[in-house]
Amino acid sequence: MTPRAHKKSSVKTIKFNHLAIVMDGNRRWAKKHNLNPNLGHKQGINNAINILKKINNEKSIRLKYITLYVFAVNNWKRSSLEINSLFNFIKQTYYNFESLSINENFKIKHFGSYKKLPKSIKEIIENVQKKTEKNSGIQINLAFNYSAREEIIEAINQTIIRKKNANRFKTYLYTNGIPDPDLIIRTGGELRMSDFLLWQSAYSELIFTKKLWPDFKFTHLKLSLLNYLKRKRNYGK
Repeated sequence: MTPRAHKKSSVKTIKFNHLAIVMDGNRRWAKKHNLNPNLGHKQGINNAINILKKINNEKSIRLKYITLYVFAVNNWKRSSLEINSLFNFIKQTYYNFESLSINENFKIKHFGSYKKLPKSIKEIIENVQKKTEKNSGIQINLAFNYSAREEIIEAINQTIIRKKNANRFKTYLYTNGIPDPDLIIRTGGELRMSDFLLWQSAYSELIFTKKLWPDFKFTHLKLSLLNYLKRKRNYGK
């Protein structure tokens, strides 16, 4: 009896270096569900963790770096009550990411300024980075207390202070040694970059969706990645 031929898998492997996500819409999601804004932030972080787990366990997706926009420098303009509550939750968030990284072999990297951050949060950030620095899986970059403009200005200042050539400028960015994002996804319906990876996104593909971040699931992510694969990238040529 002739052995039955194996069917070739129709699943296309999605391979690229760097995915970045602006996780927007947490507060609007909370308002939509008549919840406290803090619960929107909590749901947003939980959603991020669930998506990261599924990416790591999905054989058809191969990623090296994922950058998540967690907290912008401009977010300091929000009420002190919301910021204090958010920072309390951020502490738990970093603990959650530490636990996640132990189970999923993720490497955690902080992208952002340490200005205005409480000492307790600085210590947590440093601790999580140190504990995961030898992990060999996907590197998760958490853009927390982040501003692309401040990042660029600081890189210029460092280039001047250290009297380096202008071509050394990129080595002072948070993304030093990391390829620019292939794709940037922004949820929440806004059609702008909002001070996120302005230098690095020169030739990144962009996808904007009206889905609020807590409602943006793994299936939506896969559709976005497949959309990206259909695009022809000319890099200005």
